[in-house]
Amino acid sequence: MEKNKGFTLMEMLVALALLVIIVGLAAFLYARAARIRKLITYQNDVQNVLNSIITEINFGSRDTIGLQYAHDIWKDADNTFYQLGFYDRVNEETIFYRISPGMESGEPSTTGVDTTIWQAKTRSSGIPNKWTLIDVNRSIVLVSGTGFTYYVPSNSGPIAVDNLDVDTPIIAVKIVLRGMTTDPSLKTRPVITATTLVRPKNKPPFYNK
Repeated sequence: MEKNKGFTLMEMLVALALLVIIVGLAAFLYARAARIRKLITYQNDVQNVLNSIITEINFGSRDTIGLQYAHDIWKDADNTFYQLGFYDRVNEETIFYRISPGMESGEPSTTGVDTTIWQAKTRSSGIPNKWTLIDVNRSIVLVSGTGFTYYVPSNSGPIAVDNLDVDTPIIAVKIVLRGMTTDPSLKTRPVITATTLVRPKNKPPFYNK
């Protein structure tokens, strides 16, 4: 009866090589799945923050009305794309939203790359001095393309206008937010966009102040 000679050196080397290939392939697939999962999580997180900001502007918060219930648009001909203001006739106050750098310093600035969105309220006719962050967790930074566009009626339908200093009712405001995370490890991820068109319910008296 012939004795079992066991595995040869060549067979063991081949088996080891196959094992290395299998482990390497498994590690590659796991890393790829982890990257995809992280990207999906990133997209969801940024999208949720942007949607939350739009919801607050549109519908308001506990002590502030939303754009849907505004009575008048506040006009600032030099900064309408980056600043939205509307009047609450019931509480006799104006609510402002400003797109501006300054997230790190805690107040709006004219320079910087830490662009975010701010809110302020005032009962006077001027622009308020005290602004608060909407994204209190400082989780996203807004990028180029973020802004407000205003629409007026015309014979061919609503048209966008740049100058609000006209005697024409503003019938809708388009809000576009383009953001990315402030997480340094995800800086190369694509920009996420959230858009909505708000048509105020108080349309008949909805004229520029």
